[in-house]
Amino acid sequence: MSPGKIIAEFIGTFFLVLVIGMTALDSGLPAGLAPVAIAAVLASLIFAFGHVSGAHFNPAVTLAITLRGKMPRSETGPYMLTQIIAAVLAALICLWASSAGAAESGDANAITPLDLQIVPTMIFETLFTFALVTVILNVAVARRQAGNHFFGLAIGLVVLAGAYVAGPVSGGAFNPAVTFGLGTLGIADWADVWMHFCGQIAGSLLAVAAFSLTEGPEETA
Repeated sequence: MSPGKIIAEFIGTFFLVLVIGMTALDSGLPAGLAPVAIAAVLASLIFAFGHVSGAHFNPAVTLAITLRGKMPRSETGPYMLTQIIAAVLAALICLWASSAGAAESGDANAITPLDLQIVPTMIFETLFTFALVTVILNVAVARRQAGNHFFGLAIGLVVLAGAYVAGPVSGGAFNPAVTFGLGTLGIADWADVWMHFCGQIAGSLLAVAAFSLTEGPEETA
């Protein structure tokens, strides 16, 4: 496996989680605009690294791409591990930056974890992980879409919509690496993250099944 793929996945996941963390902990953005920043950086990173690693930045996406046979299974583990490490490192930097800012201003920096409810959290993480992975499979994997120039925008927009709709319910992760970041930040309680993981895995598997039914096994670029 090319080291470039791992480097690309690290950089992409790192900056995605860095933006998520900083907009959550110490955002100077007007209220309600954090999802716009997150979608913008994700779309930009996908355009930047799509030709290098596929720009997964998400173990749920890596799982789906692997199941579709579009990446060697020997690369699946390194991709996922890289994504998780990058997410945790980005979260730690967010905590450091937020703590430093709070110390200078004299403000308390207490983080209140999300109050996640099992059924709503699992449903919304499943639905919007399904939506995200479905869009990715259809714009970046389907043969009939090969060579398009809108894939990054399409993926960023579905994350934008999901963040607004599911954010108040589940935190709007749709990504196990992001969930690791939220746990590290204290935004999600580690005792609750299994809800995210179950929903994200289920959403990814359902997206693969739906793609197989709508596109067929031969319609993979």
